[in-house]
Amino acid sequence: MSKIPQEGFFLLQDVIKGKWKSPILQYLDTGSKRPKELLDLCAGISTKVMNEQLTQLKEDGLIERIVFPEEVPVKVEYSLTVYGKQFIPLLHQLCELGEAHAKKHDLAIKETNYS
Repeated sequence: MSKIPQEGFFLLQDVIKGKWKSPILQYLDTGSKRPKELLDLCAGISTKVMNEQLTQLKEDGLIERIVFPEEVPVKVEYSLTVYGKQFIPLLHQLCELGEAHAKKHDLAIKETNYS
């Protein structure tokens, strides 16, 4: 049996853990979004938590913050980086595995549309 390298797993787990990071990444997979759009899409998230999650994702290099200073008021958008796009297939696989686990154990899951 091959040994699974634990350290890399735990490092990536820290990058994507958090209730809102996966939804944010999946919404950004459909294109750049303004902060207000993300707030509307992530029903129930506070502005403070959204800002924290966006900052962490930006610091980890998964998203970029694009500022349009020529617009008044200044326009800000977030989009996935090339590195962040690599996480999307992984998130889809985790969602599918979670759904299979829920079905196997007869657990209810909430459907979410990220388009």
